[in-house]
Amino acid sequence: MNRKIFSTIIATVFVAAFVLFVSGSADAQGRYANRYSKRDVSGIINRMETSSNQFRRDFDRALDNSRLNGTREEDRYNNIVRDFENSVDRLRREFDRNDSWWESRNNVQDMIRDASPVNTMMNALPFRRNIERQWTSLRNNINTVADTYDLPGLNGGGWSGGGSGPGWGGGGNPGWGGPGGQTITPPSWAQGTFYGQAPNGSQITLTIAGNGSVNANINGQTSYGTFTRGNYLNMSGAVARVSRQGNGILTVRTDNSERIAYSRTGWGDGGNSGGGWNPGNPGTPISPPSWARGTFYGTAGDGTRITLTISPNGRVTANIGGSNSFGMFTRGNILEINGAYARVSSISRGIRTTRTDNGETITYQRR
Repeated sequence: MNRKIFSTIIATVFVAAFVLFVSGSADAQGRYANRYSKRDVSGIINRMETSSNQFRRDFDRALDNSRLNGTREEDRYNNIVRDFENSVDRLRREFDRNDSWWESRNNVQDMIRDASPVNTMMNALPFRRNIERQWTSLRNNINTVADTYDLPGLNGGGWSGGGSGPGWGGGGNPGWGGPGGQTITPPSWAQGTFYGQAPNGSQITLTIAGNGSVNANINGQTSYGTFTRGNYLNMSGAVARVSRQGNGILTVRTDNSERIAYSRTGWGDGGNSGGGWNPGNPGTPISPPSWARGTFYGTAGDGTRITLTISPNGRVTANIGGSNSFGMFTRGNILEINGAYARVSSISRGIRTTRTDNGETITYQRR
């Protein structure tokens, strides 16, 4: 091999390696590396720093006015909070010193580690409601910083997921929250995974665990919260009361009365009003008659194309304008999606669905 060809090969390999290195470095900086500037992230950290300072002062004052004043427990609890606040201060100093905001990721990890004992303490011990509310808000800020750096946050908090841009808080997501109080064990009807749709069209998968912890996947972004006394969901500083509805649940926000119905079977177009087509609780899926099995194609009144698939086991998938919803075929030839109901009847080479609340009819054909 002559020297010129050899040099060309070496140069090509070097360039390829450099491109891979640069590409790998960008990937390692998380999904917001190219979206946020250092100034953007500084604003996010500022909010957490301000709320942590306020929390530390009010927490100390609350203990001074409690039965713990002057005890070893008071000193221990104050030290836990003080260690966390010192970690926040170190994060701020290193952040200001670094050229790139991503260089502070290790300091963010340390801050989350020092915040964890505070979170455990706040979840395990009874405090005044104003202190609990402050910690809920601060925990949301901590989780926002964690999400920005692609790090796991604190359980029981709420974060909107960093994708809404700097300056977000509750964002446009349907947030929930309780009026305060400790996490409780939810009633059996409120435990499990539920599917709903917000008025803005966001699809929500809501999971309420037996220990009262809650997580909500909202259009692919996860938020965390708690189930508190009075049957409230506590998420992102908003308030919603939870009630039983058929085989699912209904949440009603206390600030704007926003209602979201959730079912255990999947999302649907009837869930954003808190009611819909529900003629009662039809129970579990059944095996549909042969004429109702298969894939059907229809068009809603607003022109939206729908692909409806009804499986032999009674499970149903509806692709509505490119977005999937899930439901079931139940006794009485009823199609149920998210607590909303339509009666299914046979027609030539297809089926017809008729909503039980407003009589809306959609004709589906096989291909």
